[in-house]
Amino acid sequence: MTTFERRDRRHTAADGSDPALDSLVVLVAESHGYGCRPVPGDVMLLDGPQRLHIGMRNLRQLARQVPRDDWPALVADHVGTIITAIEEPLDLSDFPLVRGLLRSRVYPVEARTGRLISRPFAPGLIEAIVADTPTTVRTVVTDDAATWPVTTNELFAVGREGVRADGPLECDVIDDTGIRVLEGSTFYAATHLVWLESYLDPEPHGALAVAPTRSTIAACPIRRDTAQITAERLRAFAADAHEDGPGSLTPDLFWWRRGTLTLLERANTGQGSLPADFLRFVESLPR
Repeated sequence: MTTFERRDRRHTAADGSDPALDSLVVLVAESHGYGCRPVPGDVMLLDGPQRLHIGMRNLRQLARQVPRDDWPALVADHVGTIITAIEEPLDLSDFPLVRGLLRSRVYPVEARTGRLISRPFAPGLIEAIVADTPTTVRTVVTDDAATWPVTTNELFAVGREGVRADGPLECDVIDDTGIRVLEGSTFYAATHLVWLESYLDPEPHGALAVAPTRSTIAACPIRRDTAQITAERLRAFAADAHEDGPGSLTPDLFWWRRGTLTLLERANTGQGSLPADFLRFVESLPR
């Protein structure tokens, strides 16, 4: 069993930027025949045979996990994979062939576009369908699925089945409140919130839950005596994990009830307290 400890970030740059990393992106882009320049949204815009975007926040998070000497190889692989996925798109026309590649993946709501096959997952989050190949994960858009013999709901069921068939997340019980951190080498950890009861017993009152990154979630059953300290520790965990990444989703705190997520507290608002109606609910629980 491990414990929570909030990290001190006072010595971290406010935006985490590093000119050396930005320069490597430019060099790799140019080697593929693309011009490269920063645009609003912490993004590098690549213009060339195609037009594409490189999210710098996620790349910086990846870079923090490896020695600085490994940055050139990291950037070359990251940028090269994105360019290849755009220039050599996967043929998704044959549904029986691609069905086994389909997964349900959770994204921040900002990732939603008009062509993306997506639906709401939780406040601030969407659920999308992706094709998972050995080299890349590619979002599925409406044109891809135009001839597929399934409804949208059936398609999301297929995606969720694919995630579940990949196997369970690793589960670590954290401190004396019973918080469980669920993680794995996967882009789909948040999808496992749909079947959270496979990892803990949330009945009868549900659970507090966070989904800070694509590979990590955490949750704890709601109990009268521990709900507030659990919420405080989940807040701290989510804030740190969301900052570290990679694949940041949301630092917000949710109330999980039978597969549905209700927003309890939005991070970075300065409020630091749970909603009054939720606190009244907790106080009404038996000791």
